[in-house]
Amino acid sequence: MKFGKLPHLPWYLRLVVFIAIAGAMYAGFWYFTTRGTRADTKTMEDEIALLLPRNAQAQIASQRLNEFRAIYKAREEEYSELKALLPEQRELTMVLQGIQDRAHNNNLVLTHFTPKEEVLQDNYSGKKIEVGVVSSFANLRAFFEQLAHYQRIVSVTNFELKQLDKQSPTKTVDARFDLTAYYVSAEKLQNAAPASPAKAGSGGSVPAPAQPAK
Repeated sequence: MKFGKLPHLPWYLRLVVFIAIAGAMYAGFWYFTTRGTRADTKTMEDEIALLLPRNAQAQIASQRLNEFRAIYKAREEEYSELKALLPEQRELTMVLQGIQDRAHNNNLVLTHFTPKEEVLQDNYSGKKIEVGVVSSFANLRAFFEQLAHYQRIVSVTNFELKQLDKQSPTKTVDARFDLTAYYVSAEKLQNAAPASPAKAGSGGSVPAPAQPAK
């Protein structure tokens, strides 16, 4: 069709020609001009498809890392509590002195305070002392109540109690018992310390010995 004849065509045919020309121009523009952009978009979509599974795995790993950190923090707190309850071997003398001070403060007369055999366990040890006291029953009970709330772990076994033949207001009973003060060596304390968050879930706690009798 010659363009010179275009003005003489009916209006609807001219409209069809204009639409056809506009469509061809748009198709050419879309194909040639946006071809590079479409190729870049396709490449980015492929990369996103590869990265989405990796991102999901990273989120799972991050969640597990937070769980490990929480476990590690709990183990650290547990370790600090156990360290406070179980003194080191070099602090044992102070613990035994503290027990004797509590006996004196409750008006207990120590008849003997004799060291006996060591109690050896995998994670802790104990120093056993044979103790003999003379006091009133009320003072002896107060002493044992203080031991029950003592910051360090101690236990009382082989308890014997008898009445005195000659009594006074502060001396009515004679008590004998074995007192064990528990401690941990520096080597065992180091082995019990949490090493890293990755190993926090594998730590063990020190079993607590029997509580003092009341």
